[in-house]
Amino acid sequence: MTGVVDRPIAYRTAALEEILPLREAVIIAGTGRAPEFRGDRDATTFHFGAFADGANVCCGTFMLNEWFGEPAYQLRGMATAPALRGKGIGAAMLDAAERHIATHTPVRQLWCSARTGAVAFYQKCGWSVVSDVYDVPNVGPHRKMCKRIA
Repeated sequence: MTGVVDRPIAYRTAALEEILPLREAVIIAGTGRAPEFRGDRDATTFHFGAFADGANVCCGTFMLNEWFGEPAYQLRGMATAPALRGKGIGAAMLDAAERHIATHTPVRQLWCSARTGAVAFYQKCGWSVVSDVYDVPNVGPHRKMCKRIA
């Protein structure tokens, strides 16, 4: 993936099949979990990604769920190719996905279960920590986070 950040990156909705290889390689490997999540194929779920030369380099899945009784999108399975972390691609992908949600749906609440190592990244993107640390078996420590979008 050398030089990929020098090329145009397209941020767009994606088919599940386009993002599964990255999700599996980055966040599922070693957990004993299946790469496809329950709800991935629901009509209200959408997948979003960053693509360089047609290759998926960052992804996230947004599942319609609830947050304290309010309709919300739960972000799941966010992953960035390891060689491209820290280059702003994840933040740009999240921003594009949030704009997509704001433009195409009435939902304004987002939430996620973030690995503790990703909490600072989400905070830089405007998300707030709303729980203590808890353990996800075979995955590790997480914190719930949320964000309201305009």
